[in-house]
Amino acid sequence: MRTVGLGVIALLLGVGLFAADVSVGGGALALAVGAALCAFSFYLARRGLVELREQCAGQLLTIEELGETLTERTAERGQLTRALASTGDMVIAVDRDARIQYLNPAAELTLRSGDREPLGAPLLEAVEDPDLYGAVRLAIEEGTPAVLVVLRAERRFRTVVAPLADVAGAGPWSVVLAMHDLSDLYEAEVARRDFFINASHELRTPLASISAAAETLEVARTPEDSHRFREIIQNEAARMGQLVEEMLALARLESGLTEPEMVVVGMESLLAGAVESIRPQAEREGLSLSYAGLKSGAETMLMADPELVERALLNLLHNAVKFTDAGGAVEVLTEPGDEADPAPMVWIRVRDTGIGIEPAEQSRIFQRFYRIDRARQSGGGTGLGLAVVRHIAEVHGGAVSLQSAPGEGSTFGFSVPLAQQS
Repeated sequence: MRTVGLGVIALLLGVGLFAADVSVGGGALALAVGAALCAFSFYLARRGLVELREQCAGQLLTIEELGETLTERTAERGQLTRALASTGDMVIAVDRDARIQYLNPAAELTLRSGDREPLGAPLLEAVEDPDLYGAVRLAIEEGTPAVLVVLRAERRFRTVVAPLADVAGAGPWSVVLAMHDLSDLYEAEVARRDFFINASHELRTPLASISAAAETLEVARTPEDSHRFREIIQNEAARMGQLVEEMLALARLESGLTEPEMVVVGMESLLAGAVESIRPQAEREGLSLSYAGLKSGAETMLMADPELVERALLNLLHNAVKFTDAGGAVEVLTEPGDEADPAPMVWIRVRDTGIGIEPAEQSRIFQRFYRIDRARQSGGGTGLGLAVVRHIAEVHGGAVSLQSAPGEGSTFGFSVPLAQQS
């Protein structure tokens, strides 16, 4: 701007000298100097505009790069958020005060209690586990990671505590917790352990009886004693064989490795065959045995594994015959399922006039190795028959039922699907 000003002054001076006719040479010189200064000023100004344009272009390029980087980071954050939202594990981030700054949906659903908002709440208040809080404080203050099992609402969570103090871009997050639910694995391990303990106990009893009877048989002095001890050995060996067979059947059903062979099969003929196979035993015990199918006039077709359905019915019939006194009755009934069922079902029930079951025991009667006291006192069974029935019903998409009262008999049932009719 100063150069332009000097050039303008020189031009005005030259014009003044020409107008006053004072000095033609001086006026020409002043005009030449003014023109040169103005031209030089315009040159500098143009050069500055070019440089400014180049700087602006460079800055625009930088802004575009920053915009692209921001877009990429936003997309990555969105992907991370969706990934955390889709996992079933709980993810929690806390600040240096151990207050919750982030929860994924699984954590929010688990930690929300009533109207209390977990976001922003102290971790100890939301999780209520002093050991976890201590591990988080240690991670905040010393940057020490930890892995521990957290108990909450009868659930077990394997929890990884990861400090973020040295992670760039961590922001307000100081520690991240990843909590994986181990409850199902723990329950499966407990069930497996209990199964082996109970199986060992159940096998030990007949083995002890066989051993004792065999030792006594060696010194038996009369044919009657020999016959009695041989009969004990045979009965206990049969009981062991039944126990092993039902343990294998239950293990195959629970493992899911053996899929049921679902075929279309006639229900009436299948159930009638099972009833006739148990009839000699019922007659020996002085019981009446009957079977009533659906009153449809035609064979009812099931979509089921016939071997499994027959096994379930035989288990129920054996129990009914075993716990019904002479002169009693055992009846096999069938009835349609509920219309609200997802698929058409039919219920197969066994009703007896036996000893009945106490209400306190009915909720546990389908558990493995559970036997009511009266069954145990009379020799009982393996404690696995009803558990097998329950699993057979479940692999068919059905359920089990029980109605009973002490001294008034029991009605056990299980449901299986009907074949879809075109």
